[in-house]
Amino acid sequence: MIKIWSELRVARLKEQVADIATLLWLLFWGNIVWQLFQFLASFAEAGRTIRAGGQTMVQSGRDLGDSLAGLPLVGSQVRDAARNAFAGAGQPLSDFGTELEQFIFVVAIVLALLLALVTLVPWLARYLPWRWERLRRVRGAHRAIRIAPNVADARIERTLAMRAVTRLDYSTLLEYTPDPLGDWASGRHDRLARAELASVGLRP
Repeated sequence: MIKIWSELRVARLKEQVADIATLLWLLFWGNIVWQLFQFLASFAEAGRTIRAGGQTMVQSGRDLGDSLAGLPLVGSQVRDAARNAFAGAGQPLSDFGTELEQFIFVVAIVLALLLALVTLVPWLARYLPWRWERLRRVRGAHRAIRIAPNVADARIERTLAMRAVTRLDYSTLLEYTPDPLGDWASGRHDRLARAELASVGLRP
């Protein structure tokens, strides 16, 4: 079974609360960021309307030119004049609409990203390293202590006790035994081993 949380109740509860809080935070601000983007992007409709108006004007000039092309003698000149006149007015309008739509879309993306950076990055910058370290520690300890060893339990307990005495500070050791050095010297390794297991999130 893949280890996701520590085995100790208090440590596991702390990790689970942090995981749930992070998920809720991401959902809350992610939804707000998406709504902000949609709200700002909706103003791009003005650009699309202007572009459509310009394209309609250009097309109207073509249609008018085609209808006037049948005039005797001057049909082709009148057709070209009508097309050019309408295109001269409609094409800049269409280009402006396209640029306005793109500008509004870019502004919507930038502002949404800025909001996401301000609200999500500081939280994740603290949560992810902390959570990754705890996950890596409990998984590594579980494999090294529970899965990999091929020796007697007493020797594992002695090794864990030795790590506890050499690695943990005295205040931590005193939480598990009133005489940590005496336990080690006299071969009472169970409480020291429990202290070492607890430090990596494992139950005895």
